[in-house]
Amino acid sequence: MRWVLLLVVLAPAWAAEDELPLGIVRGKLSEPKSNGLRGGFVLTAESGRATPCTYDERTWFESQRVRVSVDAFGPADPVEVLVDQRLHSDGTRRCYARTVRLIEPNAPAPNPRRPVYRSVTEHIMPRGDLAFSGVVTGFTADAVLVKTRTAPARPFLMRPDTRFLERGVISDRANLPVNQIVFVRAGKNIEGHLEVYQVIWGEIVTGK
Repeated sequence: MRWVLLLVVLAPAWAAEDELPLGIVRGKLSEPKSNGLRGGFVLTAESGRATPCTYDERTWFESQRVRVSVDAFGPADPVEVLVDQRLHSDGTRRCYARTVRLIEPNAPAPNPRRPVYRSVTEHIMPRGDLAFSGVVTGFTADAVLVKTRTAPARPFLMRPDTRFLERGVISDRANLPVNQIVFVRAGKNIEGHLEVYQVIWGEIVTGK
């Protein structure tokens, strides 16, 4: 009987979490609020559903293949948001934006027959929730070696979808020189090894 009562109490909370968007959502942004590098906005999906979302210094805002700030987006601009869920101290899960990209004119919708690569472990392991800054010391066949201020050079395994950004513009690993200072977004795979999601170097162009 106690289990039945517990399920009745928790059902609304579970339903609320399940209703949160997850994955790539197309829509528009409104009511942006910022406090330094952190803030939030309302994401209105193409279906008309509005969801408050938060962002922080790890969120990547992009317009015309250049990194910008949230202020660069107007309420009429169509965007594509990679939405995740973040667990808060009160036990609730809320919408969190990992990337926000302006949809270019005539850009096709994502093709479900050609999905973006995702590791089979990503549903149980965080996606790129670790940030590092350091100096590139070399490369191996499947990794980039980065030395941070507090640790010796260590390998960051490259993924099929690892993204390289030079001065805010999409680049390639071949353009990344040794001894270059970089910012790395990474996460641990199921074996505990660091996988790199983004490698960023050079000056970043900000929005107005």
